Amino acid sequence: VFILFFLLFRSRSIVNGTFSEVKEAMFAHMPSLQLLFIESNKIETASKYAFRGLRDLTHLSLANNNIKSLPRDIFIDLDSLIELDLRGNAFECDCRAKWLMMWLKNTNATVSDVVCAGPEDMKDKRLNDMTSLHNECISTDFTLHQSVASESLSVDTFSYKNDVYVTIAAPSTDSCMVFQWDHIEMNFRTYDNITGQSIVGCKSVVIQDQVFVIVAQLFGGSHIYKFDEDQSRFSKFQDIEVSKISKPNDIEAFQIGSDWFFVIADSSKAGLSTLYKWNDKGFYSYQSLHEWYRDTDAEFLDLDGKAHLILASRSQVPVIYQWSRSNQKFVLQGEIPNMEDVVAVKHFRIKEELYLAMTRYIGDSKVLRWGAKQFAEIQALPSRGSMILQPFSFKDRYYLALGSDYTFSQIYLWDDEKKLFDRFKEVYIQAPRSFTVVSTDRRDFIFTSSFKGNTQIFEHIIIDLSL
Repeated sequence: VFILFFLLFRSRSIVNGTFSEVKEAMFAHMPSLQLLFIESNKIETASKYAFRGLRDLTHLSLANNNIKSLPRDIFIDLDSLIELDLRGNAFECDCRAKWLMMWLKNTNATVSDVVCAGPEDMKDKRLNDMTSLHNECISTDFTLHQSVASESLSVDTFSYKNDVYVTIAAPSTDSCMVFQWDHIEMNFRTYDNITGQSIVGCKSVVIQDQVFVIVAQLFGGSHIYKFDEDQSRFSKFQDIEVSKISKPNDIEAFQIGSDWFFVIADSSKAGLSTLYKWNDKGFYSYQSLHEWYRDTDAEFLDLDGKAHLILASRSQVPVIYQWSRSNQKFVLQGEIPNMEDVVAVKHFRIKEELYLAMTRYIGDSKVLRWGAKQFAEIQALPSRGSMILQPFSFKDRYYLALGSDYTFSQIYLWDDEKKLFDRFKEVYIQAPRSFTVVSTDRRDFIFTSSFKGNTQIFEHIIIDLSL
């Protein structure tokens, strides 16, 4: 008798009729409502605030409608909810259903089966049973964060005592600009300025808490600067032999065992790319490489557990050197065939697989994969006027940035199913020469140097498509 009496006096609403939307504040005049049945209508959508304020509601039925999705947090006010019926709807189990999937796992209410009507690969599956949706419904974008009012040819970054720094080679202002990440203002601010003559490269090397910047110049010789902690600035530390370097085009710094090296690719007609080695007092010339070949780029990489160096050249196909442990020198090992006129080589790995990104100014740039003791082409990318094809990755998403002197630059995204890169986004940068990743304070940036415009700093942002 008590139970019957209780049921008779509970606030109850049965909504019938033909309408397609549960609108905002539709039940605001019934805050004590406990039972609400909106069944067998033609409802397709509902306002996020449709059930706002119904804190006493215990039973809700939206069964047998045409609902494909529900807005996030539609049930946020239903503190007393005991039972929810969503049967007989046509839920699309795509990114719009991600929040509902997570809510089903955390709610204390009893919820009917939520059966997926689509997409095709999800049809007739139960959302209640799922732990994830395709690609986790995450996308990304690159948004302009900051602009540096200077043209540039290259960008490099280093960390020192928990701070992040960036060096920018700016030949138009005859300077190597040093920026530091400001943790308060959340941007990159000027820290120091190394002046010179037609600076084309600034490469940082950190050796046992000593910070060096190798400054390559077209005129006046190239130099090495060292960070003076007492004065909080860079001071000239050493000159690089002028006779060794005529027209520097790229600097690559690396470590083999406990030894530090850097190599400068020389692109002059009588070019002599040179390897330098650190000896605790400075860097000295250690080995000459690839004479007379007008080298445009150098790339150091680990290949099958051994140190290798690739030199790209405008006058022949890229050549591969292997480090010899016996004589402690690089030895010419071979070449990468059918890849003439390569201006830059960059290596990257995706799930232990080794790849090369080969930039060509005329014709197609190429992506190659290492296997069976050789590199094989897997993809060609149209690249008229390209000086850089730069691989980089953020949060397990792999990209290629393809610069262009004549049109928009392209960012490609790796498709793990096709094992190829797909075009992802266009960015406008005037004559880009480098794309450099800088990460700090759990934020990821890409610096884009420009030969004819400002240096742009883009932030890599995560977009939740389920919102």
